[in-house]
Amino acid sequence: MRIKVLALILVLMGTLGLVGCGQGAIFRGRTWAIVNNASTAGSATLTIPATGTGNLIAVALMFNGGTYVNSISDDAGNVYVSANAKAVVGNGSTEIWYAVNSKPGATVVNPTFADSPTHVEITVWEVSGISTSAPDAANTSSGNLTLDNTPGPAVTTTQVDDFILSILFVVDTSISGISSGNKFTNDFMTDGNGWAHITSSSTPAGTYQASWITSTPQGMYCASTVAFRPAK
Repeated sequence: MRIKVLALILVLMGTLGLVGCGQGAIFRGRTWAIVNNASTAGSATLTIPATGTGNLIAVALMFNGGTYVNSISDDAGNVYVSANAKAVVGNGSTEIWYAVNSKPGATVVNPTFADSPTHVEITVWEVSGISTSAPDAANTSSGNLTLDNTPGPAVTTTQVDDFILSILFVVDTSISGISSGNKFTNDFMTDGNGWAHITSSSTPAGTYQASWITSTPQGMYCASTVAFRPAK
């Protein structure tokens, strides 16, 4: 009888992800899922589908004018903070901000800038299953566009199943798509730029880097990447 009870306990633990093969127990936790996303160009605000409760709201911005984001707000009172992924090239910039444990019913996201930019692009992802802790990793890059593909900044994660966003702001050309074989999905090409997320919600800790193909390899770019921890 004791053997049968022990076997049942082990089966249940395996089902819950508490027992793994190899050298020790493995707990995978929950995986994330994109609930909604939206993107716009040329507007200082973005209308989004009404948010749910307890989710991540990630806001990625590209803008000109040599300015920076002072704050972000929405009509549900969510609190946004910078993910510390601010990239600059010339007078172009990229930034990623976020709010965790979202309040329901937000429909308008409104960034406030230090000075009025000449052009703004905004993309928002609402994602379930994300930790309320600070992001796992963040990075930025800038430089000249290359012929075959232009990589965004790489991040090295410490957690399994991170939700990773990467954006690329290109000058004097347009994105034609994500590079072949890349582990990212390009969600939008708003105003010819790249807005991507890691494709799989089940990934080991490691280094990840989005990469895009441009229609013509000219001009410069700046880019931001942030990895958000999954809820456990």
